Amino acid sequence: MSLRQKDYIIAVLAIGGLFAAMANGVVGAVMLLAALGLYNIWWRCPHCGKFLGRKHELHCRYCGKAVDRTAKYSKKDQEES
Repeated sequence: MSLRQKDYIIAVLAIGGLFAAMANGVVGAVMLLAALGLYNIWWRCPHCGKFLGRKHELHCRYCGKAVDRTAKYSKKDQEES
């Protein structure tokens, strides 16, 4: 899954959580916490595995490699670098 796809999933969960919070606070809170958890797990450099941060920069600040948000990376790619 590419970083862009993961970003869309996180955004849908977060926005859906905000709307769900208006109807049922517990469901909305769970959706927002899920979005936050997935953000912390998924939003990592595909090369070094470190957290990319809140800024959507073109290069990782730790390893300096370019981060292509549309490329589909696997764990194998991460282990090779």
